[in-house]
Amino acid sequence: MVVLWPLSGLRLCLLSAPSLVLFASLVSCAVNPDELHSGHWYKLGVEDITEALQRTQNTKVARNVLLFLGDGMGISTITAGRIFKGQKEGKSGEEGYLSFERFPDMALLKTYNVDKQVPDSAATATAFLSGVKGNFYTLGVTAAVKNGDCASSLLPENRPKSILTWAQETGKETGLVTTTRITHATPGAAYASSAQREWECDAKMKQEADPSVLHCKDIARQLVEDQPGMNLKVIFGGGRQALGAQFDNSTATSCRRLDGLNLAHKWQEMRQAEGASYAYVTNTGQLRDVNIDNAEFILGLFADNHIPYERDRDLGVAGEPSLSELTATAIKRLSRAEEGYFLIVEGGRIDHALHDGKAQLALEEMQTFDAAISTALELVDLDETLVIVTADHSHGLAINGYPERGNDILGTSFYKDGVTDGMPHMTLMFTTGPGFNFSYDGTKVARVNVSGVDANASSYMFPAAVPTKVGWSMHSGEDVAVHAVGPWSHLFHRTHEQTYVAHVIAYAAQVGPFAQQRPEAPHALCSSSAVAPQVFQAAVVLCAFLLLLQRV
Repeated sequence: MVVLWPLSGLRLCLLSAPSLVLFASLVSCAVNPDELHSGHWYKLGVEDITEALQRTQNTKVARNVLLFLGDGMGISTITAGRIFKGQKEGKSGEEGYLSFERFPDMALLKTYNVDKQVPDSAATATAFLSGVKGNFYTLGVTAAVKNGDCASSLLPENRPKSILTWAQETGKETGLVTTTRITHATPGAAYASSAQREWECDAKMKQEADPSVLHCKDIARQLVEDQPGMNLKVIFGGGRQALGAQFDNSTATSCRRLDGLNLAHKWQEMRQAEGASYAYVTNTGQLRDVNIDNAEFILGLFADNHIPYERDRDLGVAGEPSLSELTATAIKRLSRAEEGYFLIVEGGRIDHALHDGKAQLALEEMQTFDAAISTALELVDLDETLVIVTADHSHGLAINGYPERGNDILGTSFYKDGVTDGMPHMTLMFTTGPGFNFSYDGTKVARVNVSGVDANASSYMFPAAVPTKVGWSMHSGEDVAVHAVGPWSHLFHRTHEQTYVAHVIAYAAQVGPFAQQRPEAPHALCSSSAVAPQVFQAAVVLCAFLLLLQRV
């Protein structure tokens, strides 16, 4: 038996095959011995090709649509999350997959805002939820609205409909699940139109120097009082404080109401006035007590601010449900819908951990998000349900150096020919972030020796090249991945604008601009009702050409 003693951050690996002795210095824990032989890689190649050749395209109408959004889940985060997941299972990690990485279709999405090369979450959410790009920090409005311009955000032509509205207009039931405040950037863009993403409550708006902003309605009120938010059958998330429903002993400081409204109470009064059955819940036990077969509307607000990170979550019945439990409950409730449903699920705290420079928390939140997707896949029929997994933007997280195979993804790496100071570095680092920690002694720049650090501690911030305030590790502007399975998932096929997601959903489910079209029709755009008026003339020329080809 060959024993490999780990370097810093490298786990113990035992290899029993004598033929592996010479290879021992090149491998780490749980590496598959078959990888030494070319036949292993040929077998994988043949299996993937065979699967691709046997694929058939599902062109049925998507009765249901599930959109999973990993906030800040760039490709480097997916890769690190994959390795982290495998290592938690006692494997090397690199050879595995997250649940959605085996979906048959994928593409890349361009995330820029109309006015920014690197985006924020509100404008990117507007793109994939409304099919229209907007400006940085604006939410649910077109690029004709500048950040903070209340007046222009009130113009109907600047307020595009979201997928929630499209779905509701065709009789589908809708739901929204997030681990952030329910009024935060991504969920907010699904139902609200705001010139400033931070206008989650009236207190934020009253802080503005321009009093005219008070002509606009805060995001929390739009959720409860306006369509499509008021029609949501399922609303799960944090953010009680923004709705004026915080507990008496709350210490949250996210967003206060100065108007005295308790929008959770107002939501219940609206349901009572309609004669609808409903449930308002604030903890895991109450959620489990809900009669899913009876409640028409369910509002679950499980924290005054964001729902805690998975490692900090109260696992008792008085605590907060997991994202998997929230997802399962939402699907079970919406599955009663006669015309199908559209559900958005956001793993929002991936982004928050990355902003804090805490890769260890981000990867744990990735596992929580991945588990929720696995849960959903067990509950839905993929023959009639389109499942999409994507991100709104990426982060400046890099996987660095030349660590050994199976090296702890949260550990250190050292390649003596590559570094000049003779010290190891963390495999995961940020381009910007609060983890910047360098000093200058007058002759050279010195960095902290990371040997022996506890990178799993909640307080540890991974190193960064450019210093920022805490919570301000910045987004990055590279493309993000989109993975899909189910009806019309094959429409994701190359690099697309991020807005394309909304249009694929509309086409697959026959909602919004494609509500009167059959997706199987090759010329669905050959109708003035299917396109905006400004592009109809161009569509006529294209359609005439397509019809001519049919006759040849």
